[in-house]
Amino acid sequence: MPIYSSSLVSNAPFLFISGQTPEENTNIPDSIKDQTHIVLQKINSLIAEHNLDLTNLVKMNVYITDSSYLADVRSVFTEIFGEIKPAMTLVVVAGLINEQFKIEIDATASFEKMNN
Repeated sequence: MPIYSSSLVSNAPFLFISGQTPEENTNIPDSIKDQTHIVLQKINSLIAEHNLDLTNLVKMNVYITDSSYLADVRSVFTEIFGEIKPAMTLVVVAGLINEQFKIEIDATASFEKMNN
Protein backbone atom coordinates (compact mmCIF):
# COMPACT_ATOMS: atom_id res chain seq x y z
CA MET A 1 0.00 0.00 0.00
CA PRO A 2 1.51 3.38 -0.94
CA ILE A 3 2.13 5.85 1.87
CA TYR A 4 1.85 8.81 -0.51
CA SER A 5 -0.30 10.41 -3.23
CA SER A 6 1.06 10.80 -6.75
CA SER A 7 -0.31 14.34 -7.02
CA LEU A 8 -2.35 16.94 -5.10
CA VAL A 9 -3.82 20.31 -6.12
CA SER A 10 -3.95 23.39 -3.90
CA ASN A 11 -4.80 27.05 -4.46
CA ALA A 12 -4.00 28.03 -0.88
CA PRO A 13 -0.83 29.63 0.53
CA PHE A 14 1.91 27.21 1.59
CA LEU A 15 4.09 26.68 4.63
CA PHE A 16 7.59 25.50 3.67
CA ILE A 17 9.39 23.51 6.36
CA SER A 18 13.16 23.18 6.21
CA GLY A 19 14.79 19.79 6.61
CA GLN A 20 14.17 18.44 10.09
CA THR A 21 16.76 16.21 11.72
CA PRO A 22 16.51 13.49 14.38
CA GLU A 23 18.29 15.37 17.15
CA GLU A 24 16.27 16.07 20.28
CA ASN A 25 17.87 17.90 23.22
CA THR A 26 21.34 16.95 21.91
CA ASN A 27 20.22 13.29 21.89
CA ILE A 28 20.31 11.33 18.63
CA PRO A 29 18.86 7.83 18.96
CA ASP A 30 20.46 5.05 16.93
CA SER A 31 17.20 3.43 15.77
CA ILE A 32 15.85 4.58 12.40
CA LYS A 33 12.32 4.20 13.81
CA ASP A 34 13.13 6.49 16.74
CA GLN A 35 14.83 8.98 14.44
CA THR A 36 11.81 8.98 12.11
CA HIS A 37 9.45 9.56 15.05
CA ILE A 38 11.50 12.57 16.20
CA VAL A 39 11.60 14.13 12.74
CA LEU A 40 7.86 13.68 12.20
CA GLN A 41 7.12 15.07 15.68
CA LYS A 42 9.18 18.17 14.83
CA ILE A 43 7.25 18.62 11.59
CA ASN A 44 3.95 18.15 13.41
CA SER A 45 4.96 20.79 15.99
CA LEU A 46 5.91 23.27 13.28
CA ILE A 47 2.64 22.91 11.42
CA ALA A 48 0.68 23.10 14.69
CA GLU A 49 2.29 26.51 15.34
CA HIS A 50 0.31 27.68 12.29
CA ASN A 51 -2.94 25.98 13.38
CA LEU A 52 -2.45 23.19 10.83
CA ASP A 53 -2.30 19.43 11.22
CA LEU A 54 -0.98 16.44 9.28
CA THR A 55 -3.86 16.63 6.81
CA ASN A 56 -2.42 19.94 5.58
CA LEU A 57 0.85 18.36 4.44
CA VAL A 58 1.01 18.28 0.65
CA LYS A 59 4.63 17.33 -0.08
CA MET A 60 7.46 15.68 1.82
CA ASN A 61 11.02 14.96 0.76
CA VAL A 62 12.53 12.12 2.78
CA TYR A 63 16.28 11.59 2.78
CA ILE A 64 17.68 8.35 4.25
CA THR A 65 21.27 7.16 4.33
CA ASP A 66 20.61 3.46 3.67
CA SER A 67 17.92 1.75 1.57
CA SER A 68 17.60 -0.95 4.25
CA TYR A 69 15.79 1.68 6.41
CA LEU A 70 12.84 1.89 4.03
CA ALA A 71 10.64 -0.75 5.72
CA ASP A 72 11.04 0.85 9.16
CA VAL A 73 10.47 4.35 7.79
CA ARG A 74 7.35 3.12 5.99
CA SER A 75 6.01 1.51 9.18
CA VAL A 76 6.44 4.76 11.17
CA PHE A 77 4.73 6.78 8.43
CA THR A 78 1.85 4.29 8.35
CA GLU A 79 1.53 4.45 12.15
CA ILE A 80 1.52 8.25 12.29
CA PHE A 81 -0.22 9.19 9.04
CA GLY A 82 -2.73 6.36 8.61
CA GLU A 83 -4.80 7.30 5.58
CA ILE A 84 -3.16 10.74 5.16
CA LYS A 85 -1.01 10.54 2.05
CA PRO A 86 0.91 13.65 1.00
CA ALA A 87 2.92 13.62 -2.23
CA MET A 88 6.36 12.27 -1.35
CA THR A 89 9.87 11.77 -2.65
CA LEU A 90 12.32 9.39 -0.96
CA VAL A 91 16.01 9.64 -1.74
CA VAL A 92 18.88 7.52 -0.50
CA VAL A 93 21.83 9.84 0.10
CA ALA A 94 25.51 9.21 0.83
CA GLY A 95 25.28 11.16 4.08
CA LEU A 96 23.66 13.96 6.03
CA ILE A 97 25.19 16.89 7.93
CA ASN A 98 25.81 14.73 11.02
CA GLU A 99 27.06 11.18 10.46
CA GLN A 100 24.67 9.94 13.19
CA PHE A 101 21.63 11.18 11.25
CA LYS A 102 19.95 8.40 9.29
CA ILE A 103 16.99 10.51 8.11
CA GLU A 104 16.05 14.10 7.33
CA ILE A 105 12.67 15.32 6.05
CA ASP A 106 11.53 18.63 4.62
CA ALA A 107 7.87 19.32 4.02
CA THR A 108 5.32 21.66 2.50
CA ALA A 109 1.91 22.24 4.04
CA SER A 110 -1.09 23.96 2.51
CA PHE A 111 -3.36 26.29 4.45
CA GLU A 112 -6.20 24.40 2.75
CA LYS A 113 -7.17 20.84 3.71
CA MET A 114 -6.26 18.33 1.01
CA ASN A 115 -8.47 15.47 -0.08
CA ASN A 116 -6.67 12.30 -1.14
